[in-house]
Amino acid sequence: MEKKPLLYESACIFSIAGSSIGFFGMLISTVFFKTVTEKITEFTNITAAEKLSPLYFALLMAAFSLSLTGAIKLYRMQRAGLYFYITAQTMILFLPVIWLGSNAFSVTNAIFTVLFSGIYIYYKP
Repeated sequence: MEKKPLLYESACIFSIAGSSIGFFGMLISTVFFKTVTEKITEFTNITAAEKLSPLYFALLMAAFSLSLTGAIKLYRMQRAGLYFYITAQTMILFLPVIWLGSNAFSVTNAIFTVLFSGIYIYYKP
């Protein structure tokens, strides 16, 4: 493909932005774990913050970095990026479920993962 379709390029840019935000968010959550967990319990309905740990946020940070790598590779039209991206997004979807329980599943994240993966698969870099 000589010129990237607008939909494909847009999906790549949004994936890069989302993965970057996720990476830095998890980095901050890992480094400032105590403060972050206090804020999480203060502003959300999570009652079991003791299940959270710096390792949980570090694993999510690693998944977001893998997703970012995949999105950059997809933007550069490298097929390996698709495998990086799908693997990372699967980890991002199911790690909270495994770690915190079924209430941690994000339907919104699942919808965007399926939508963006579908776009990437359709255009097959």
